[in-house]
Amino acid sequence: MFNKVTNVFKKISRLSFQAIEMVIFKIISIFYKNNKKYKNLWLICERGTEAKDNGYWMFKYIRENHPEVNVHYLIDKKFKKDYDKVNIYNNIIQYNSFEHKIAFILAQKVISPYTGFIEPWSYKLYKMILDRRNKTKYIFLQHGVTYNDVSDFLSKKAIRVDKFITATSEEFNAISNNDKYGYYENEVVQTGFPRFDNLHNQEPKKQILLMPTWRKELTVPSYIKSSESKDELFLKSEYYKKFNSLINNEKLGKILNDNGYKLVFYPHYELQRYLRYFNVTSKNIIIADKEKYDVQQLLMDSKLLITDYSSIFFDFAYMKKPLIHYCFDHLNHYKAGYFDFRKNGFGQVVSNEDEVINLINKYISNDFKIDEVYESRLNKTFNIRDNKNCERVFKEIIKL
Repeated sequence: MFNKVTNVFKKISRLSFQAIEMVIFKIISIFYKNNKKYKNLWLICERGTEAKDNGYWMFKYIRENHPEVNVHYLIDKKFKKDYDKVNIYNNIIQYNSFEHKIAFILAQKVISPYTGFIEPWSYKLYKMILDRRNKTKYIFLQHGVTYNDVSDFLSKKAIRVDKFITATSEEFNAISNNDKYGYYENEVVQTGFPRFDNLHNQEPKKQILLMPTWRKELTVPSYIKSSESKDELFLKSEYYKKFNSLINNEKLGKILNDNGYKLVFYPHYELQRYLRYFNVTSKNIIIADKEKYDVQQLLMDSKLLITDYSSIFFDFAYMKKPLIHYCFDHLNHYKAGYFDFRKNGFGQVVSNEDEVINLINKYISNDFKIDEVYESRLNKTFNIRDNKNCERVFKEIIKL
């Protein structure tokens, strides 16, 4: 009981501080509103540390095709690799800086695949105190196809965005025609994801990608500021034991070595902090650090994807390449949605290590030919497949 009361007081104190800071920056912004840099400003961000996802590809498209738009990208210069990637297009604002807060208040449109990063303060509080007339338009690009029921987190009431971007017809229908999400007509649109524009004409290497999603109970998410450690819990988890066992499987190592293939193990962003606990003996297996490897490039370079529940399998299916779902546990993050990959997905679902190894061997043997049943399903799901995704998103932003 005492802890609950303490947490309530902490939240009230935090929101009170944010409210005061917002008002101060609103007053300060008056002196900047006629500055050319902030006129008709569009602000784009991912997590503030990255330029890898739909935000980056949207920024790149606008800078290359619509130089008349005053668009700026938010990123921390300490993350040099991604910072340099966007710096060639200029128009960068330091993430979490004084200028970030001024720019956010003066921005006409804010664009991001994530919520909770581009906003310097609670967005609900911001709307309630500073933007009751909804002058700031929020375009939510998403960072993966939504196939579970995440209405608790992504409903209109929860995140208050003005345009919700979707990639498939099923996803669009599930979100736009659903009272749980509560979006109005034309607030949800099917355009495809900006990053899909880069998924054409790829030339894969002799590479297999192992990319599972995270487990909320095993870490403190990056969007929550906390020093809490869950290392001990992680090391005892089935997740750690199963994936560490797989990447150290001798039969797998031999198959890779005999056929000249590499396997790249890239755990989810939220579990990258535990990379040091994974050790391999095979020279053909790579533990991938997010600071050194780009997710989209890994997807394009790989001939086979092994995942569990990660929505990244949609990107892989979009490229018409085979995948395996290694599901030895249940994901407790979300409620089941419209899409069941066991019944209408794009790859086999297996629950033990031997099955994974046998399927890897099978795909190497048949030159990674995708089964007809899965090809038929993905063709139906991706009723839009071209390189005009950014263009469609841009047109939707202009409409706001």
